Amino acid sequence: MSANVANPPWNFSWVVQDHLAAMAWPQTVSNLEYLVQNNIGHLVTLSPEKLPPVAKHPHLSWTRIDIEEFEAPTLQDIIRFIDICKNCRLKKQAVGVHCRMGRGRTGVMVACYLVRFQDLAPEKAITTVRLQRPGSVETAEQERAVVRYRDYLRTTEDE
Repeated sequence: MSANVANPPWNFSWVVQDHLAAMAWPQTVSNLEYLVQNNIGHLVTLSPEKLPPVAKHPHLSWTRIDIEEFEAPTLQDIIRFIDICKNCRLKKQAVGVHCRMGRGRTGVMVACYLVRFQDLAPEKAITTVRLQRPGSVETAEQERAVVRYRDYLRTTEDE
């Protein structure tokens, strides 16, 4: 077995090529190595119940934004995620985001990313994510979180 073999995490896909990837929980160092080899410089973990082995991979920046399964992120959670994405765009680094299965919590953040960086309406962003990643954005409350984020963007002048 080669030490250089890197395997993608389950349910890995680029949502915006070279900018944002979504996935299920990266369980192994090999999964993390795959992310680094694909220019993902920052990993965002949304699942407090499933943490990746980041201590064994020092070349990957990592942020936890704890959201319970099937729950929606708060507006502050979303803003924090988008700020990470902004900083990584400046550094020309991609962001990877995951929860346990890469659907609900991850789907919400991905949809918010599309609202912010591609100026999509919340409904269009959610539909886009669901077409790319079936099963994404699992609850009505998660859908409402995307709408709340768009409403927040409309009230801010510095965007």
